Amino acid sequence: MKKIILALLFVTGLSAQTTEVEYNYLTKGYKETLEKGLDIKQGYELQDLYIHTDDSYNFDFKLFVDKNSKKTKAVLVTAVSKVWGNKYYLCIPIGNSVLHQRYYDSLQIWDKDILRVYTTALTEILQFSLETI
Repeated sequence: MKKIILALLFVTGLSAQTTEVEYNYLTKGYKETLEKGLDIKQGYELQDLYIHTDDSYNFDFKLFVDKNSKKTKAVLVTAVSKVWGNKYYLCIPIGNSVLHQRYYDSLQIWDKDILRVYTTALTEILQFSLETI
């Protein structure tokens, strides 16, 4: 839990605007990186933030951090359906309203079941952060 709190403080206090290149990498290129066994995009690192699991879905939240500036550029969310085996890669962008709209649009294709679990995961992250204030 301490890691989650520190990560949230890191995201809110030391973040930088997500670029379209970063957004596209996390939503499309990261999948290819995993499939081909490649290293993550040069100049960046992923830091564990939170994992939420229930009977139907796994959600893995990671901070996407610029190694040079040490600033969080976005949050990568990997969602896996245990029932169907579908994998989704989301980017929660920071400080970019155009990319925020793309993120919201990407959620529109999800059904109510996956959205319910995703909302639960996001609520847990928020709850942990508020408990420390």
